[in-house]
This record gives sequence, C-alpha cells and structure tokens, in this order.
Amino acid sequence: MRARHLILAAILGGVSTLALQPAAHAYPQFQLSSGSSRCDECHYSPDGGGLINAFGRDYVSDELSTFGGNGQLLHGAVRLPAWLALGGELRGAFVSENDGDINGTTNAVFPMQADAEARAAYGVVSFYGVLGLRGQVRSDDTIVPEQNYQPVTASTLVSREHYFMLRSGSLGGYVRVGRFFAPFGLRMAEHILYVRQDLGFGTMQESYNLSAGYLAEQWELHVTAFAPDFIRHMGSRESGLTAYVERRFADIEAAALQLRVASGPGMTRTIVGAVSKTWIAPLKTLVLAEADFVRRDIPTISPSYQFVGVGGFSVLPFKGIMATLLQERDQVDLSVSDATYNATTALLSWFPYAHCEIQGMARLQVPSGGQDEKTLFVQLHYWL
Repeated sequence: MRARHLILAAILGGVSTLALQPAAHAYPQFQLSSGSSRCDECHYSPDGGGLINAFGRDYVSDELSTFGGNGQLLHGAVRLPAWLALGGELRGAFVSENDGDINGTTNAVFPMQADAEARAAYGVVSFYGVLGLRGQVRSDDTIVPEQNYQPVTASTLVSREHYFMLRSGSLGGYVRVGRFFAPFGLRMAEHILYVRQDLGFGTMQESYNLSAGYLAEQWELHVTAFAPDFIRHMGSRESGLTAYVERRFADIEAAALQLRVASGPGMTRTIVGAVSKTWIAPLKTLVLAEADFVRRDIPTISPSYQFVGVGGFSVLPFKGIMATLLQERDQVDLSVSDATYNATTALLSWFPYAHCEIQGMARLQVPSGGQDEKTLFVQLHYWL
C-alpha cells in the first residue's frame, strides 16, 4: 500500500501558497549539463533551489525553452529594483495509481502548488519567506501525524521556508538561519524518491536551522545544525547536525560526501552517504547517483542498519527536452532480506516556452513479497 500513501502525501502536500519565497528544490540535472558547475549560479540559495536570479532567468530564455521567450518576471512586463526579487509558481496535476487493490485504479486531479515568491536584500543581508494557504483532500478535522501532528484546521496558513542570510557574494562564506532543508543529497524535486522521504526530506519536513558554508569555484562546504519546527510542529521531530562537502572536476564531474546525525523521540539516526554527477557531453547525458547508509540506535536493543540509494541518468537531447530514468532501492533493514523496496521512475519534462513546463512521470515500485505498485503522474507547471 506504499504507493497509495505516497500519493495521498503528494495530494496533501499540494500547497496553495501566497508567499514571500520559493520552493525548496529545483532541477539538479542542470548542474554541469547547463555549463554551470554550481547550483547557486542560477539560484539565490547557496545550495540551489527556489527563486532564480537574473542569470537563471536569462538561461530560461536562451537555453532552457524550446521556443524561447522572455524569462524575466511576468515575461518582462515588470521591472523591479535591484534589492527585490519576486516570482511565483503554479502547478496542477493528474495522478493515477494501482497497487493491486480490489477497488482498482485510483485517479485524482488536484491543484498542486500556487506560490508567490520574493527575496529582499540590504547590503550583505537578505531575507526569504513563504506564507501559504494549505490545501488538502481530507476532512479539516483529521489528524495528519506525518504532516504536522495536529488537525489541519490548526495549520491552514503555512510557511515552508523563511530565513535570513548573511552573504557578501556568490563565492566565499555565508550564514543563514531559519526554516529550510539543510543541504544534503541530490536535492531532487520529486519528494516521493526514497532518498528524500526516508531520510528526513519529505513534504513539509523542513527544519529550523543554523547553517554556515563556504563556496569556491571547485568545491563547497555546508554545515547545518537543525531542530524541529517549534512554531507549528510540522514535519520531522528530529534535531542534530548535517554536513555536506562537494568537489567538482573540470566542470564535468561533481562528487560529494555527506553526514547527518538526527535524534528524535526514541531513536537516533546516523546517515553517511555519497553523491556523484558526471556530464558526458557527446551523449548529452548526465549520470547521477546517491547512496546512503543509515544506523538506527534505539535504547535497550541492538542497532539496525538501512541502505537507501538511487542511480540513473538524464538525457537532454534537444533544447527544452529532459528525460530522466532512475532506479531506487530502500533496504529498510540490512539484516532482513525481505524488507526491501525497489522502484523504477521515468520522468519526461518539456519546457516549450519560458516559464512553462509539462512533465510526465511513470513509477513502478516492487516491494519484497508484496504487490507491484504502478503510478502515472502528469503535471503542468508555470512560474512567473
């Protein structure tokens, strides 16, 4: 039944948002393949994702879209002062899933996202923020433990991300404090991937953080101390430390090591992992992978171990087209051979004009000893 739970989470996590800041994740497939070796070359965030900067908007116009267009805010209709950046994202989706249930295939059409975004800067200090009206398909009085541990009526307005940042330039050090995802992993946009949902980076699981880092041309380092959302009690209840260090080679390869130590009620998780990306220019293909080993410590019992990984490739054969194929594995307990989930995910994105995307996803999950679970997902994405 895992696919059904994931789709419900996707629907419940479809947030209608009137906001001050961007979504948390972007397209890591564009690192190296776009000619940019650092994600922050196109994004204001030091680890990528969220609102794009002027260079990113020019890239959308010139390189990303099949038929071009003006990538500036509102297609160039509005000019803003240099200290202010605005944006927005709208998504609508259709999902169809079948996990062998006697009731057959389940279909749903729903609004997935409606974000208004902004960044305000004064000198070396900037602020990001998101304020959103949360949408859901369940009763307003239903408890949704994995989302916020309280009735939905108590969290109609949400803020997934908000933080202050001290940063003097694109290279060098930075410090930021607030609610966001700590830099970790591939940072794929799809939250249903095991490397996101099983490691503390699922829908609305952003934590409160104090993060510091340093970015150079060929390497970057991020260290983050995190704690649960103490205002609305959304997402994870873990606290701890995350570290991520990445080294880039000749602008065609990136390799990273990462560590996350997270303590929550009744358990401490230690995650050690690695990330890699390699751009093969003659094939217009980016090979990417992430592998994480998890140690779970629970008082009075022996530690248990988990493996979570994903590997695959993205092909960018023509302007505006990106096809991604991923193979995932989640060995929930390495001492139990049947405690395994495998998944194959295929994604096809088309960016016809600046600000527009059409994406289709087909996903097959094969749990050990269980029923295969099939998902078809289509979304329309527009950003300001």
